[in-house]
Amino acid sequence: MKRSRSIYGVLLTLAMAAGCSRGTSEQPVRDIPPPPPGPAANAPGGYEVAEVTDGGSITGTITVSGPVTKLPARKIGKDPQVCGTAQRESQKFIVNQAGAVRNAVVIVGGVKRGKAMPAAAQNAEIDQNKCEYSPHVQVMAVNTEIALKNSDPILHNIQFFEGDNSLFNIAQPVQGQVNKKKIEKAGTIYVECAVHGWMQGNVVVVDNPYYAVTDENGKFSIPDLPPGKYQVKIWHEYLGESTREITVAAKAATPLDADLKDLLAKKTAPPSATSPAAVAGNDTNAKAGNEVVVQMHEIPGSAGAMFRFDPENLTIKVGTTVKWVNVSGEDGPRHTSTDDPEWETPQTPAVLPAGAPKWRTPFLKNGESATHAFTVPGKYQYFCETHGPYGMLGTITVTP
Repeated sequence: MKRSRSIYGVLLTLAMAAGCSRGTSEQPVRDIPPPPPGPAANAPGGYEVAEVTDGGSITGTITVSGPVTKLPARKIGKDPQVCGTAQRESQKFIVNQAGAVRNAVVIVGGVKRGKAMPAAAQNAEIDQNKCEYSPHVQVMAVNTEIALKNSDPILHNIQFFEGDNSLFNIAQPVQGQVNKKKIEKAGTIYVECAVHGWMQGNVVVVDNPYYAVTDENGKFSIPDLPPGKYQVKIWHEYLGESTREITVAAKAATPLDADLKDLLAKKTAPPSATSPAAVAGNDTNAKAGNEVVVQMHEIPGSAGAMFRFDPENLTIKVGTTVKWVNVSGEDGPRHTSTDDPEWETPQTPAVLPAGAPKWRTPFLKNGESATHAFTVPGKYQYFCETHGPYGMLGTITVTP
């Protein structure tokens, strides 16, 4: 059954009341009732809280050695009265002059019994303040709620991604608005604002209290860990993951210093925003069997940078394949391309010729692409699930 979009009228009214000029994008989510009363510290994954009398600790520093290329600064293109206009440094890869890595998350795996989950992880919050997520990396306990707060007097849409799947997309047009969402699976979650593409963050969901986030000097400490042998995962949003096996002795500090140079070496340079397509898209004489490219990125405009398909309007012949490529940059947002009526909104109606198959690409990160072959003549109108309500729509006319 087609998803109800009745909430759009309410959200649009709130947005206009808050002084926002654009619509909102709210994907339907399941309201999860609060957990029943009980010892919250025992909730995550069957973890048992017990006194640790002979615990040891893991302490160390996470670094990268060798030359480090600084990621490009983020361009600020909307709501200058709140967000400002000055470019901001990338938050994805913060390394000091000594090579110390900030915001790496160190997680001890497989711990089923030990100290209580910290209150901060059971009452996690992300604050949207001055068009930035605070904190940039948040840790929360599985099977608890995270509070999502908008401290700005403008519209934000906060969207959670678990891998390629969107968990929810909440419009928050009112200053001071707080929504809470329960997360029921341990792992990493990517967070993005659908309105301000430079606003990105991460949530790491843990099932035990033995974790730490590295500080500006790359340092961390995990105390009160029961003695034993453990697999320790080091996760970083840009570099990826690395695992170490470590043995913790009773009442002793066990060092864990990790150089993630191998992960850095595997990183490839992001594609140029101009390289994939001196787009053949507007060629009305495109031959059947060809592939044409549509870029997904931000285009500057008088009202600020806007999310766009480029070209927006395409004419091709039957049998042509369209390839969508996200060229939004390393700190750019994720995009989709879809003509599935299941995901349409009042601002983004899906148009399909009779008998034409619908399509829906994954959420594409910078440099990723997806294709669809057009076999039925007629006119198509498609959109990005997240940014369609903000003008990211396209049309494709397929001729015999």
